[in-house]
Amino acid sequence: MLESLLTVLWYIIPAYVANGAAVFSNGRTPLDQNVKFFDGRRLLGKGKTIRGFIYAVVAGTAVGAVLGYVEGALFARALLAFVLSFGSMVGDSVGSFIKRRFDIKPGQAAPLLDQWDFVIFALAGHWLFVDVIGIAFPNNTEILAILVMTALLHVVTNMAAYKLKLKKVPW
Repeated sequence: MLESLLTVLWYIIPAYVANGAAVFSNGRTPLDQNVKFFDGRRLLGKGKTIRGFIYAVVAGTAVGAVLGYVEGALFARALLAFVLSFGSMVGDSVGSFIKRRFDIKPGQAAPLLDQWDFVIFALAGHWLFVDVIGIAFPNNTEILAILVMTALLHVVTNMAAYKLKLKKVPW
């Protein structure tokens, strides 16, 4: 069982890295360019920046390339990492869009949405490009493990980031 969990973690780690990396970018230019939706609220909010998005995708892809080098599948693994990282950032942005529509303030908790938006879009990206990437898509048990693991790790990593003063809130 532990080997299966480590295999799943090995697979999804680029998305995790991407999701956590944006906070280190010190981005300033908003991804939504301050555009407001028809409800008068920003599309994404000030916390989503162009630099953060790019930084996150590059960080996740780099980690995936290292994993690919280790396992002898550099190109396929780097491509998978790019897709997972890009999907992760799209999912995080979609989560922010949804939070704005429900008037959930930046930094305010949105259980399940905060934990799963990025990983669901990362998985969706792999599913869409599985034939191009050439790495098998996770089975249902592995997807369930990813979702459970993500929820647990999200709590732990966000609490650590808060304690390290990288985040203003512990969620």
